[in-house]
Formats: sequence, C-alpha cells, structure tokens
Amino acid sequence: MTPAQAIAALDRQIARHGQAVSLRKNGAASDGSADATVRAFVRGYRPEELAGGVQQTDSQVVVSPSDLVGTVFAAGAKRLDKILIDGRLRNIEGANPVRINGVIVRHELWVRG
Repeated sequence: MTPAQAIAALDRQIARHGQAVSLRKNGAASDGSADATVRAFVRGYRPEELAGGVQQTDSQVVVSPSDLVGTVFAAGAKRLDKILIDGRLRNIEGANPVRINGVIVRHELWVRG
C-alpha cells in the first residue's frame, strides 16, 4: 500500500465513521485563532491496551494528515495541546505520527480528561 492509498482509505473511513473535533495549541488564546476543526475517529482504549500510563477513561483519536493541511497543526498535534470532543476540552498526552515510506499517513493521539 502506498502512502497516498493509506491516506485515502483513512479519509473515507473518517468521513463515514468520524466526528468533528477541535484542536487547540497549548497556551493559545481561547479566541479560536489557534484552533483547527477537523474530523476524527475517537474511541476508548481496550482493556489489553491499558499499559504505560494509559487509563480506562482515556481515548485514542485518529486524525488524517489531509485535514491538518493549512492549519497550525500541519506538522501534527503535540503533548499538552488540547482537543474539544463532544463539548469537553481534553488534554493530549501523546501524539504518534504513523508513517509509510517516510510519509505521515495518520496521527494517533492519546487523550485524557
């Protein structure tokens, strides 16, 4: 699978099953200037994934790099940035860009709060 095919497949899945979330840079003013509203796939962690500090109330959020182009998050979110999910502002505890052949094909975020 090429990076373009992986991104296209992710974009289709997020369009079908995702939801709108808003990313906010850590320390940014709450005026919305550092926000990016994107579609993402949000799910809780499974019991077998609860390790390394991950708690049962944490969530995994998958964002396509396509949605981040042209935003302040073009390079991806970072630890301590914020994310608004279902009206609740939560903290990003970790960000893992997934690559194929050196190209980022998805951003996996570990979210708490």
